[in-house]
Amino acid sequence: MKSKYVSRDTSNRRLILLFAGWGMDSRMFRNLSFEGYDILVLWDYRDLTFSWKPLMRYDEICLIAWSMGVFAASLTIHEIEHRITKRIAVSGTLDPINDRRGIPTAIYHGTINALNPATLRKFYRRMCTSAEQFAAFRLNGPKRSVAELIEELTAIETHTIFHTPQIDQWDLAVIGRHDQIFPVTNQLAAWRPGGTPTHITEWGHLPDFPDLISRLIIDKKRVESRFSSCGDTYGPASLAQQKIAGTLIQLFTRAAALDREATPLKGDILEIGCGNGTFTRLYTDKIHPQSRLRLWDIADVDTSAFAPSALFTRCDAEVAIRRLPSKSTAYILSASTIQWFNSPASFIRECERVLVPGGYLVLSAFVNTNLSELTQCADIGLNLPAASTWQAMIPDSFSLFVCQASAYTLHFDSPRQVLEHLRHTGVNAVSSQRSLVTVARRILENYPRDEQGRYPLTYRPIFIIARRNDPGEKS
Repeated sequence: MKSKYVSRDTSNRRLILLFAGWGMDSRMFRNLSFEGYDILVLWDYRDLTFSWKPLMRYDEICLIAWSMGVFAASLTIHEIEHRITKRIAVSGTLDPINDRRGIPTAIYHGTINALNPATLRKFYRRMCTSAEQFAAFRLNGPKRSVAELIEELTAIETHTIFHTPQIDQWDLAVIGRHDQIFPVTNQLAAWRPGGTPTHITEWGHLPDFPDLISRLIIDKKRVESRFSSCGDTYGPASLAQQKIAGTLIQLFTRAAALDREATPLKGDILEIGCGNGTFTRLYTDKIHPQSRLRLWDIADVDTSAFAPSALFTRCDAEVAIRRLPSKSTAYILSASTIQWFNSPASFIRECERVLVPGGYLVLSAFVNTNLSELTQCADIGLNLPAASTWQAMIPDSFSLFVCQASAYTLHFDSPRQVLEHLRHTGVNAVSSQRSLVTVARRILENYPRDEQGRYPLTYRPIFIIARRNDPGEKS
């Protein structure tokens, strides 16, 4: 494979690893960038060898694989798998030459046999949904010979015959409704049996990569900055978060009442995203005197006011948890935090590894309809899982005591008060890298009003309480 950094800063510790499709090179990605991440593009699958050692310097790698790159990634990334948090497949499958789960065999062979400059141009045009997109693609189109591309097609088919995908666990499969290369029905048939969540867009085979990245990759620098800057105002403004924290501890207390070993909290305790201590204060009186409490947050926090004996670490918990020893923690708790992770599913699998048998996972997050008023008026928000998807993330090795969604609606007298609330709580990080001014204008002009003339903002949390089973114990 060939590679090129299209965006690089030696201070970045995060990487977006982008496997391009067949026939591509790095030219079409040369203007692609994302704050806090380097971007490395791989292409040319005639030879799948690659030296992964230079990528070991990154704390976190987010994988985006497009078209034939999905299959290529599945064969090659195992050496860096422990550094990959999120895996996104776009317009491709793990069985790329298949009549039911990929490109039909006859069409694939027809492409090889008939490929010439004219048919290649037609292929590129079919990737696009409009003449405008095709024109933009051609400005930065790949510079590769037809003979080389025929070799690549032939090599890919050989790879599919002699190699089986080693990585089959993906966070999301993005499918363009108007894809004319990989049939949509085949993509759905390929991904759904394995339980990989799918997301249908209005794209063709060629996605809008800047939009895809801004929606699906978390801008953690912005998250860190926003929550650091709102530390003094978060407490008074976070009414919904306080209710969520209170509900979470109530649900855990009820579940723990069924298990005498769960209370008092005895053993190593880890809270992810402690913030200003809203949730921490609710359980500190339940901690056994010999227990150790560790508090993690991406922003700098003075924890002495609410947990004097705790050990605080400023870190990206999604990365840091991978460094913890297996079976080393009795309780992992987190309130309204892990929706800011690139892959909550990967994080929960790490929790499974880190928890001792009988250990508890206690968390709240948000479902896909969270802050729907903002989505309605300004098309912003995180790409959050549905409640059923959250539940599916819990491994079979857990006994699931609680998995329930709820709703808390706040009411404001004006859209400007909504904006102030978002600013004071740090939730304005949902706007990612889009213009805050543009988003604010949309909110001020289009925010929905209820029948009483007020402006609602609805938080929709999900609460999960689960216990790691002892070996051999049935879930």
